[in-house]
Amino acid sequence: MAYPIAPRPLRNLIIESENIVYGKVTAVKENKEPVQGWAESHIAVITIYEVLQGKIHHKGNVEVYFSPEFSCPMPAHYEKGETVLAFLDKEKGKNIYSTHALSYGAKPINGKEYSHYRNRILEMKTILEIKDEEEKRNKTVDWLILCASEESTRWEGLYELSPESDFMSFYDDRKETFSRNFKLNDDQVQKLRHLFFKINKFEYTDLGLVDLIVKEDDLEVLNFLTMHFKKAEKDFFWSGNFLMKKIADLSKRDDLKMIIKKKDEMDMLDENYEKKSADYMREFAQKL
Repeated sequence: MAYPIAPRPLRNLIIESENIVYGKVTAVKENKEPVQGWAESHIAVITIYEVLQGKIHHKGNVEVYFSPEFSCPMPAHYEKGETVLAFLDKEKGKNIYSTHALSYGAKPINGKEYSHYRNRILEMKTILEIKDEEEKRNKTVDWLILCASEESTRWEGLYELSPESDFMSFYDDRKETFSRNFKLNDDQVQKLRHLFFKINKFEYTDLGLVDLIVKEDDLEVLNFLTMHFKKAEKDFFWSGNFLMKKIADLSKRDDLKMIIKKKDEMDMLDENYEKKSADYMREFAQKL
């Protein structure tokens, strides 16, 4: 059975990847050579706009192996016409590249999003040069908060600030993961709290903020989560359980926890699973 690979947020990609480039996918073609790996069935041609790391020539073209198939683990995907931030490793003995960390290493982004990523990448490259480990750790925490401050890079920061908030951390057994041997100071928590209450449309990724800012009996956070769930309960079909559990835990209400329990006990192969799940979510929202 295939499993997802360990998540690779931005800091890890910078450390691990040979090359970081931003460019446009100008062509996609089938690989006519004998395929050695499951993610080599196609080749993307990327016209380079900027090189942020590595030895790839600026404004040249590179070819990158990929697969358009959806599978587990998920390979990198490239579509003709999209602009992409790509983390690439050169194939040994070949003039072609592979995407580091599969789908994590290919990020389709627009120009504004790229400016955020570019700034964070250059900052982290500087931080990695710091010799004093305590200074490096402190600046890394500040950098992760900067990542979390922009919607485009939010997951890149929150995954390392609060990895247990993301279900994908179940697959992360790497010893080099940034350890939680730090405590956010009051100013850092306040920055994240301010960011949290500015969210207009709540996403699954944003749940990582809750675990970082919530206080004991935090009615302000509870009311904010409740408002978002009631406003857009249908938008949370696949991530609703996570938000419902946050609300139930903060409210300490057994009736809400019972709805979640019944929803969790459903058989996902039941032909009426989606309808029943939506009914439980509606019941949960009505009790708020």
